[in-house]
Amino acid sequence: MANVDGFFAEMAAEINEHLQTYIKTDGKEGYYRDLSGAPGGGDPKSVTLILRTRGRKSGEIRLTPLLYNHWKDEFVIVASKAGADEHPAWFLNMTAAKAVDVQIKDRRYRCTWRVSEGSERAKIWPFMVDYYPPFHAYQARTQREIPVVVLTPGEEIEEKFELSASTGVDAPSDPRMARGT
Repeated sequence: MANVDGFFAEMAAEINEHLQTYIKTDGKEGYYRDLSGAPGGGDPKSVTLILRTRGRKSGEIRLTPLLYNHWKDEFVIVASKAGADEHPAWFLNMTAAKAVDVQIKDRRYRCTWRVSEGSERAKIWPFMVDYYPPFHAYQARTQREIPVVVLTPGEEIEEKFELSASTGVDAPSDPRMARGT
């Protein structure tokens, strides 16, 4: 069983700072993320989106900065949780809804989603591992198959994402997430 609590505790401040920068600048900063110093390597020009979900138990808005890549006209994210044995909270919140909102740079979309399976996953997983090699190590840490999520953008939404006292970061490093939302 993989225990990644220490990893997330170390990353908590960085994740929160990244999210704040992305939201405050409306994507002018924070879109590109230098992951070359990450364990296992990563591209110095990796790109991130902000995923907005609603807590499946709390009903509160949750924002999560996630590495993503383009796949045709869609966006791909990986529910790795650094190889933990349980799915990330954002994934559980997403699967409780038909659609999620995504911010990429200064544009926001309502997206439908699907977990990639079969031959589609067989193509997308190596594409994402090539993009961010630590995904391979994360999969080796856990017995669960790490979900590969494909987001299909729909309508563009004008409403800006906001950080507030009730907005949580959908990551285990946020003490508000201890409630399991």
